[in-house]
Amino acid sequence: MASFTQQNVHKHMSVYSSDNDKLGHVGDVYEDSFKVHKGFIFTQDRYIPYSAIEQIEGDTIHLQLTSDEAQAKEWTRRPDYEDHLGDPTQLMYDRGHGVSDPFDEENPDRS
Repeated sequence: MASFTQQNVHKHMSVYSSDNDKLGHVGDVYEDSFKVHKGFIFTQDRYIPYSAIEQIEGDTIHLQLTSDEAQAKEWTRRPDYEDHLGDPTQLMYDRGHGVSDPFDEENPDRS
């Protein structure tokens, strides 16, 4: 499976779930994720980690998640790489985004 980064994503790309529902379009691109503007499926903007991308074809992003799975994720805030150590709630949120977990003794770098 390909590994995607912010080099592969740009504003205005369409985002689809694995069950082919249009989730929205890319509003902003960050180092760790990209923002999908709220719309018909999402009632709030979502920050999708690059690890959730299945494939990119032209200006279309296809996620590995169904629309229900994507909506169930609590990805309404960007991951907080710098300050998560003091906040266990943020740490759990970051883990869901694939952020390196300094408390995972078996694989602290998620490599």
